[in-house]
Amino acid sequence: MKRRYPFLLSIPHRGEVIPPEVQGRTAITRRDILYTGDPETRRLYNFRKHVAACSTTEIARLIVDLNRAPYYAPFMSPDGIIKRVTHEGVPVYREGMYPDRRLIRELLAKYYYPYHRDLLAALKTGNIRLALDCHSMLPYPPPMAGGEKRPRPLFCLSNGGDLQGKPTRSGTVTCPPAWLSALAEAFREEFRGEGDVALNNPFRGGFISQAHYRHTGVPWIQIEINRGIYESDGIFEPERGSVDKSRIRDLSGRIFSAIASFWNSLPDEETGTD
Repeated sequence: MKRRYPFLLSIPHRGEVIPPEVQGRTAITRRDILYTGDPETRRLYNFRKHVAACSTTEIARLIVDLNRAPYYAPFMSPDGIIKRVTHEGVPVYREGMYPDRRLIRELLAKYYYPYHRDLLAALKTGNIRLALDCHSMLPYPPPMAGGEKRPRPLFCLSNGGDLQGKPTRSGTVTCPPAWLSALAEAFREEFRGEGDVALNNPFRGGFISQAHYRHTGVPWIQIEINRGIYESDGIFEPERGSVDKSRIRDLSGRIFSAIASFWNSLPDEETGTD
């Protein structure tokens, strides 16, 4: 694949690092970091050589969640930008050691805002025709999600719309519905017989795709791959096992093949290709 596609990749939840600003304050284990984050997305979406731009981070999602809005006081939500608990309800910080307002501002200034500035800078170059916010999802909703524990689809593609990718009465969509449907068909063809490809279910797209679409008008699609397709039980107990790396490489190639097939099928006037 020598062609470089006009895509921006955002991989916001791959990090595993607890930064020095909160060292000694946290109560979480490596297992907590892996369970709540997207530990394999750095390899699943490892096609930065074939796209125009890519943004990612080393910082663990449990410390700074780049896909959350900074508009509200972080300490008001247990699953906000600076988290109080993991997806399993485990406290992130030791008792009495949750960051105060000064430390929260420091964490955001150092790790949150630079990531979003990098995305915005790439989007404003004029070289990006499609941005992809790249994630993985647990096979079932985590305990903190509540509700019925139904199995999740193989892939979830999101643009903030309804189950057909069309706008709802409450808002706009971050990419044309026809694009989302075409990408879903490309994934269904590539992964035929392996599972369902759903639109905006169970996720409709997060802060990154919605905010940056509003700021620039560049189309965004959020991609979620079900971790059940590649994870061994050992990923949750790192000392006893790990993910099959050859499986990850194969999946990465197939994911990019589906995305490239979708893009190549679009008319030139839609993609801005001369």
